[in-house]
Amino acid sequence: MKIKNRPVYMSGTKGRVQIRRIDGGIPHIQADEEIDLYYGLGYVHGHDRQLHMWLLNLIGKGEASEKLRGDDELIEIDTFMRWIDLNGDSFEELEKLTSRSREIFDAYSRGINDAVAATGTPFEFRMMGYRPDPWTPADTILMGKLISYVGLSQVQGDMEKFIIQLIQNGVDAARIKELFPSIREKIPGELVEIVKKTKLNPLVPEAVRWLIIPGLSASNNWAVRSTKTASGNAILCGDPHLAIQLPSIWYNVVMSSGNHFMMGATLPGVPALILGRADNIAWSVTYGCMDISDYYIEEVRGETYRRGKRWVPFTVREEIIRPKKKKPRIITYYENEHGVLECAPKEDGYYLCYAWSGRRGTAGETYNNLLMLPKAKNVKEAMRLFGGLTFAPFNWVIADTKGNIGYQMSGRYPKKAQGTSGLLPYYGWDSRYDWKGFISPTKHPRAFNPPSGYIVTANQDLNHLSAAKPVKLPMSSYRADRIAQLLKEKTPLTVDSMKEIHYDLYSLQAEAFMKIIRPLLPTTENGEILRKWDMRYDSASLGATLFEGIYRVLLRIVFGEKGLGSEVMDYIIDETHLFPLLHGFYDRVLLNKNSKWFAGTSRESIYRTAIERALNMEPIPYGRTKEVIITNLFFAGKLPRILGFDYGPFERRGGRATIPQAQFFKIGRRPASFAPSYRLIADLGEELIHTNSAGGPSDRRFSEYYTTGIEEWLSGIYYTLKP
Repeated sequence: MKIKNRPVYMSGTKGRVQIRRIDGGIPHIQADEEIDLYYGLGYVHGHDRQLHMWLLNLIGKGEASEKLRGDDELIEIDTFMRWIDLNGDSFEELEKLTSRSREIFDAYSRGINDAVAATGTPFEFRMMGYRPDPWTPADTILMGKLISYVGLSQVQGDMEKFIIQLIQNGVDAARIKELFPSIREKIPGELVEIVKKTKLNPLVPEAVRWLIIPGLSASNNWAVRSTKTASGNAILCGDPHLAIQLPSIWYNVVMSSGNHFMMGATLPGVPALILGRADNIAWSVTYGCMDISDYYIEEVRGETYRRGKRWVPFTVREEIIRPKKKKPRIITYYENEHGVLECAPKEDGYYLCYAWSGRRGTAGETYNNLLMLPKAKNVKEAMRLFGGLTFAPFNWVIADTKGNIGYQMSGRYPKKAQGTSGLLPYYGWDSRYDWKGFISPTKHPRAFNPPSGYIVTANQDLNHLSAAKPVKLPMSSYRADRIAQLLKEKTPLTVDSMKEIHYDLYSLQAEAFMKIIRPLLPTTENGEILRKWDMRYDSASLGATLFEGIYRVLLRIVFGEKGLGSEVMDYIIDETHLFPLLHGFYDRVLLNKNSKWFAGTSRESIYRTAIERALNMEPIPYGRTKEVIITNLFFAGKLPRILGFDYGPFERRGGRATIPQAQFFKIGRRPASFAPSYRLIADLGEELIHTNSAGGPSDRRFSEYYTTGIEEWLSGIYYTLKP
């Protein structure tokens, strides 16, 4: 049954369901019984996003090379996904669901499968000779774990791996600790020697000596108390920054049954509202940067590992990958109480073992709390539910209809050995370094109606809101500081104020650097352009281009020529997600008056050299420095643009430190970026939200709803959703 602008009626699990499309093709679901809202949500997800859902499902299971195509890239992905084994406890997690949650899962799965039966198999899958199996509740469990790990929790491990590789590549302890000040313990010589002998799957291959697994995490959200708004109601805003793709990561929907309503962004494959508005509350989310992973060095002999003076056998897991048109590959993985070894122990020695707190036993508990969220009556009740989302660390900001605001970090924060940062690898054979359970979410960073009248999170350090201090590798605070600055300036605050903040292009990073750069500028044409620059990253700016040139040379001198090598630093900046996420740590060094990374050269001398090199160029408008194209998820930019699977190009706006980020790099030789994938504004005095997103509801190239909303997203125009 096709979903159109006029109402379509169908039988749900208990009663009648009505679905119609509103502005932008966004589905509006109305049901006699609340449970049938989830049947309807499953139906629209299955109707509009079958390709999207099953593609992620195959990747999560490590079956993409078996079911789609047997090329080396998909084999590598399958090998990695079988290693982390997200699907390993899906059926055990189903047993942890409450009866209400299981009823929702069943209704949602039935809705998906009814839609798939009505619409048929996407042509992309038919090309590959693949026909999807029916969707099951276990698939929904897997989707939750996939979302919690890939590009989010995974990033914490990647950054800790980077620290390990700095040690292996001979970077001295003093420079490592200056770059990462959360490492407060000593880096003893014994650890350095053992790390250098430890076998691991490197983020840095020998070809260029650096390689990164994909990962992204950046977002903004904020809430303002009723005392600071023109309407007298609390206002909540959010704009999660993720990969920009077609179809969009997000799926907008409105659902209502009787007096109960939910509206906002969902994720296909998950029967829940991830950010949006319900009867009494609105909420939004950013990544929390909690240290939820660690590396252990295991001493291995044969297929055993040392514990004190004992040698204990690994749990051995054998996986068979059957790539299309290729011979099966048998891969053996080795696990223990810490986690899973990075590579098979083919010889005796030291091996790296990866521990992640969300790998097992978190999905069922998370879904039980998430599915109760729309029923929360106030901020405090919502904070308790968000504290129960153990699957991953997120910053949840909430506002309610009584004018209250709150913040709660979710996730499982391990109790680590006293006096350790968790950023250096632990000795696996010493039980003193084992995790001792998990910190209560009531001790995570959290806040309720702070004196400032607002709460802002943007992946920054929020340890001041928690005695546990779980944030070790935060992003820079530039975006959060700029949002707070504007919230102070624009009072009394309105929905229009929030729209202006969403699209603000001023960079506090540039402001900090220009205080040093401006007095050193020459009286040349480029020097004068940069001297007069307003620190805004609009597409026409020449100053932004010139500043970026100087900043790039500074990085290359300090961390390349005087540190890791120019080729390595170029690779980190251009070919990985490490620099976009860690730029604040590099900036701390560059802005210091003295640094061990300067290798005895004065800061002024380094800046003068960078200015001289970088200003010897013909500046072009900033928007033309990087062509932005939104590519199709399945074809990944491999088809000619004339076929219309990709959208663009359009001009670049924003930078790494502006509220709407625009960061560009490559992953596996493919262009990648993250930007505000979805924007949300909710004044809690109104039963509506304002939203825009980079893409429409459908993953079908020839659907009229494939690219709806992108022009509005670019232009700052918002849809109004209401029940």
